[in-house]
Amino acid sequence: MLAVKKLVEKASIKKPGGNSSDGLKASDVDPRLLFHNGVPCAAANFAYDNAHMILAISTKDGRIKLYGKGNSQALLESTEPLPSKFLQVWDIDKKLLSDAYIVKEEITSFAVIQHSLYMYIGYSNGDISVLKIDQEPLHVVQMQYTIPLSASYGNSEVPDDNVVTHILPQPAAESKRVLIIFRNGQIVLWDIRESKTVFKTGGTKKVSSACWSCPFGSKVVVGYNNGEIFIWSIPSLNVGRDGSASAPDHNSTQNTPLLKLNLGYKSEKISIGSMKWIYAEGKAARLYVMGDSDNASSSNSLQVVLLNDNIESRTIKMGLHLSECCVAMEIISASSNEQSKHRQESLILIGKSGHIYQYDDGLIERYLIQQSQSKSSPSLPKEVTVKLPFADSSIITTSKFISNTTNVFNIDDEYYRELMKNYPPLVMVETNVKDVSTLSSTKFTGFSKVQNLYITGHNNGAINFWDASCPLFIPILQLKQQSENDFSLSGIPLTALFFDSTLPLLVSGDQSGTVRLFRFKPEPYTTNSFMSLTGGSKKGTDHIIQSVKVVKTNNGAVLSMNINHSSTLLAVGSDQGHVSVFSMDGPTLLYQKSIASEISAGIVDLQFLTCSLQGFEKNILAVGTKDSSVLALDSETGNTLGNGSVHPKKLSRALFMQVFGSNTNTEESTTKQSHILLCSEKALYVYSLVHAVQGIKKVLYKKKFHSSSCCWASTFHSNDDIGLMLLFSNGKLELRSLPELSLIVETCIRGFNYSPPKLGSFSDTQMCCSSRGDLVLVNGDQEIFVFSTLVQSINFRLLDSVSTIYSKERMASQEELVPGQAIHKEKKKGIFSSVIKDLTGGKEKHAPIAETEDSKESIQELSVIFSNPNFPSEADNHDNLTADEDDVDLNIDDIDIDDHEEKHKEQNRLGLGALNKKKLAGKFNALKGKLKEMKGNIHKASAKEEQQEEQAGTVDQIKKKYGFSSYSSSDETSAAKLSESKLRENLNKLQGINVKTTEMQDTAKSFSSLANQVLRTAEQDKRSS
Repeated sequence: MLAVKKLVEKASIKKPGGNSSDGLKASDVDPRLLFHNGVPCAAANFAYDNAHMILAISTKDGRIKLYGKGNSQALLESTEPLPSKFLQVWDIDKKLLSDAYIVKEEITSFAVIQHSLYMYIGYSNGDISVLKIDQEPLHVVQMQYTIPLSASYGNSEVPDDNVVTHILPQPAAESKRVLIIFRNGQIVLWDIRESKTVFKTGGTKKVSSACWSCPFGSKVVVGYNNGEIFIWSIPSLNVGRDGSASAPDHNSTQNTPLLKLNLGYKSEKISIGSMKWIYAEGKAARLYVMGDSDNASSSNSLQVVLLNDNIESRTIKMGLHLSECCVAMEIISASSNEQSKHRQESLILIGKSGHIYQYDDGLIERYLIQQSQSKSSPSLPKEVTVKLPFADSSIITTSKFISNTTNVFNIDDEYYRELMKNYPPLVMVETNVKDVSTLSSTKFTGFSKVQNLYITGHNNGAINFWDASCPLFIPILQLKQQSENDFSLSGIPLTALFFDSTLPLLVSGDQSGTVRLFRFKPEPYTTNSFMSLTGGSKKGTDHIIQSVKVVKTNNGAVLSMNINHSSTLLAVGSDQGHVSVFSMDGPTLLYQKSIASEISAGIVDLQFLTCSLQGFEKNILAVGTKDSSVLALDSETGNTLGNGSVHPKKLSRALFMQVFGSNTNTEESTTKQSHILLCSEKALYVYSLVHAVQGIKKVLYKKKFHSSSCCWASTFHSNDDIGLMLLFSNGKLELRSLPELSLIVETCIRGFNYSPPKLGSFSDTQMCCSSRGDLVLVNGDQEIFVFSTLVQSINFRLLDSVSTIYSKERMASQEELVPGQAIHKEKKKGIFSSVIKDLTGGKEKHAPIAETEDSKESIQELSVIFSNPNFPSEADNHDNLTADEDDVDLNIDDIDIDDHEEKHKEQNRLGLGALNKKKLAGKFNALKGKLKEMKGNIHKASAKEEQQEEQAGTVDQIKKKYGFSSYSSSDETSAAKLSESKLRENLNKLQGINVKTTEMQDTAKSFSSLANQVLRTAEQDKRSS
């Protein structure tokens, strides 16, 4: 009998055969992330663009979050996984991945040349290449210029650990010099125009971090994996030329550091993870040092030290103590506008948990200065945890998301634009933003005009209403009221919410089993009804709330609630398996029903409906329990209908139950066309409603989950069709059709990972969905995901404007990217004296001569230099970084040596004369040797052909005598002579070029000597005056 029953049960299950003809189809859905607000939980690193004030945060799962002016935010996600040896180029305007530069070697460092589109890329083998970002279309181009390890390191024996860890363009000379730091401790200063190393220093310790500590590039701070920090002196083009201070000689080697900083990292064996230096006028320049340690209790985890002339005698430092270890730090600078000179720096940190912390650098500077000037101990600056605006210390424990289905926007976009201007920023990148705790301009006149309403219940008993019509949710109302006369917070976590905008009515249930019914007054409300999240007095809600009724179930925490509109009944389900039904007129308790369970008690869903049972209309209350059981109760008496509950054989924790079919939005569902959907962590079941009411198990459709467990489920509607949304613990999102459970589309929400809460606690992640398929995920007080599923959904406002970080329409031209800027010489008084009177507007009698450099012209010179190979012998290795190419033989017809006068003038004007002369001579000698070799081969071929011609003369005469055409090699001989003539011509031209090159070198030396003489004369005249 058991086998027969099993066969009958299997035969009753219909196999999914694709979408039904009248159900939800793939063409109806388009799952996509509309917006991400907040800080991604898997934050790993920072980058900051000081010019455009754009902050970027990278994540461990490959996403990039951008923050810009005006509360703009954008999330960049690549659709396809890429290997680790690549460089991505994103179009911020379009928010699309434009190019991926993939190489064979591992990329270990890169640096962008300011005011240009060029960047250096350092590899694990010690080589460095130059890339350019072409804008139309946006893609990466590899330049001919390279810095091979053999040239930068020298001819000495290269050690095994020759990884390039840091590439630092020299400040005030970025177009001329670049500092290269290898992991083995060697430091090399590279001359870009001369293509050679001009200075070497460093030791044998392994480098872990480095940064400049001088605005002119004369000092570099290097941190090592053993905890030591050295400051090295670097020759600068703007330091030491006036003879006021000594500087390292060019073309020299120095192995002794300028200074050693003892901050305690070495004693605790903490590697230096990161360092950031801030220049300040006077003696307040400071260095932030972050140790690479997992021990958050260490006092040396994060320190800041004052760098001034007295550091040799006394080190002024302070420790920044956080509750967790940090993995990255960055200095961001905010200003009120682009022309403002007032800038406010902040130190931002990423904790190991992914949280972001922020310090006011001005307060840290003030602390260090006070500590250096007196023995008093000023108060330590405090960190601020970056979290969502208006998020308080409470935790969201339950939520609802309700969309207006009329497709009519009752409020224009200009209203929300004005609100965004006063919206508190997540990360401060502008100083003119008002620091407000409320949006005083908000005019809440009623729920009917809100397109998207987001309601949250908190662990302190508060209820918050948010206008979610635009990506940045705006608080519009807070309820703290507990009863008619009690307006204080209960302190008891809320566990369930039910909202009906037609009544209008809000019902809340908490962990103690208390249920509150909030009835609202008729709309519109008065316009001063905005509630601060820190407020909550009776004066703020008495014009909105009509009445508050309280009932207690005393049967555990409330898990589910529902209302029967026709009979004004309220059903409440608890976590202990009790169903309580109240009449809302009183409210008065009508009955309670206890649902027994062998595994897990708890009522996950309740739904009122009317069905035909044995020819009679019956009011039914469908009940879904946590152990995946489904049963029907008489809604008027609470008696169980039929033979009891139906449930699968293998029980698992149920998440969701829904009765659907024709007219399922009302209580008049007909049983013949209705179904019961039950979703658990392990499987989906669709039962026949008419059989389930009678206690008969008839499974129509079934789907088991294998790869991951489901953590949340909900239904949504598209016109008359209904779909099922499933979210799994690994972030996978499935959309399925009903009732067949056919998979329509599958996608993934990057960055979402669900962990079930511990016993007696609440999950940090709250999920809810509107009837139109808009999903809202809130991860604590850090981030909000807004996800849409339907095609052409227009439920949100200002999506484009809020997510516009940087528009190409406002993009500066190449000339604007490289404005002329004055670069001054450094006046050296001590180790860290870099205060320039000219920069501060002060006057000094013997001020050094300021050298200016036209950045635009420098970038134009770089474009010429980088476009030509500086090491021809390394050309093949340079190309093999990205692709293998066949060798190309030199053809005599490929040689074009002409004296184009205009071309020479133009190239010389663009800086071609600054190219390496040794490189030009090497090219000349290589080409000359190649031509001589080809000339010798042609001479040999001509002699051989003459000998063969003499031997064949008799044969040709005999052929001619008997009437045959004679064969002669005169054609080949003439061709050889023509080639020989062309070779001689090209050799003569090359000799002429060699003579001109020598003349140019002599002229350049004379000009340099004359310029130095003029400079010395000008300095003497100025000093004598």
